[in-house]
Amino acid sequence: MGRLTLDLTPLRGRGFRAVFVGRTVAVFGIGFALVAVPLQVYALTGSTARVATVTVAVGAAAFTGTLLGGVLADRFDRGRVIVVARASVGVVFAVLAVNAAAPEPRLWVIHVCGMAEGIADGVSGTALMAATPSLVPKDRLAAAGALMAVTVDLGSVAAPALGGLLVTATGFWGNYAVCAALAVVTTAALSRLPPLPPPGAVPGETAARAVVAGTRFAVRDRIVGPTLLVGLAAMVLSGWHVLLPEYGSRVLGIGPGALGVLYAAPAAGALLTSLTSGWTGRVRRPGAVAIGALLVSGAGLAVTGLAGGVVLAVAGLALFGAGRVAGDVLRYALVQRHTPDRFRGRVAALWTAQITTGVAVGGAVAGGVALLMSPAGAFLVYGAVGVVCAVTLALGAPTLRGVGPDA
Repeated sequence: MGRLTLDLTPLRGRGFRAVFVGRTVAVFGIGFALVAVPLQVYALTGSTARVATVTVAVGAAAFTGTLLGGVLADRFDRGRVIVVARASVGVVFAVLAVNAAAPEPRLWVIHVCGMAEGIADGVSGTALMAATPSLVPKDRLAAAGALMAVTVDLGSVAAPALGGLLVTATGFWGNYAVCAALAVVTTAALSRLPPLPPPGAVPGETAARAVVAGTRFAVRDRIVGPTLLVGLAAMVLSGWHVLLPEYGSRVLGIGPGALGVLYAAPAAGALLTSLTSGWTGRVRRPGAVAIGALLVSGAGLAVTGLAGGVVLAVAGLALFGAGRVAGDVLRYALVQRHTPDRFRGRVAALWTAQITTGVAVGGAVAGGVALLMSPAGAFLVYGAVGVVCAVTLALGAPTLRGVGPDA
């Protein structure tokens, strides 16, 4: 049983322990804000379009911050970049709290603060990923990835619910004040990181050229490139959520309460897999298993399409979540192990960017498929696309398929 349970050995290192604590606290702060910002915008304007505008602006800012963070992490001390970014988030939350407590909160302040938070989150997340290999032995990178996945999965399940309760109990200003306090805790934890200087920038290289150089490395590398491609396919499959409302109503005949169970099923499957991820550090062919995990995710969505009841639908979505997180952990270790230190910031930026863009593209694809057929058929076709992608990648990326744990 010990070979299956979550490997906690990376936490023995002081540096990674600081990252883990800081990241865990930050995930909850970010989750609380993700609930409060759209709710406050709607409360002020009564407009869903305004909510969408803020959401898109924050997403675009986060994407920009991701690319910026990749360049900064390859030019400056990564620990300092992380700490400054997280401290900036604390200031943003404090401003949001003051604005929310004002007699007439200003919408433009929410816009500006949301974008500032998005940029800072993008910078800190990218720099943190780039710093992790310096804090963990190579043979424990998969375990480190699993631990980080646990924080994200726990946050995605608990933070929105707790954030909603905070807004109800204390109002928007109270929610933002708690977010600011959590940002202080995060910054304090991350300030314990040791010096993490990168190799340094190429003399005379501009930021734009640095991004191009990092992208060129990722595309040309026979391990990193295909691994990122598998990740992009996995992220595209994450658009399933746009199908659930119609699927729950027309196929399963369920209401909002039961629909919430379906939304939570992938996170439950992912969390269970993370907690039993001890095996990921001993996989002989991690590339092949990562591709197999993509196949499992697609199969889970296909099962959901074939389901005639809630139980089987929940099982299919949980299977999707399990395949997703197993693939995430293995791909994380592969990318970290095969990326030279001088490129880690920019490759981490590509990793994060594919998550951001992949989910958006996946939602559009799923919505387009749903226009052509029933919601059950859309789930089935959507899952089948994932299976086809997995088989295609398995045949087209023999180097990734055959890579060993110590390559």
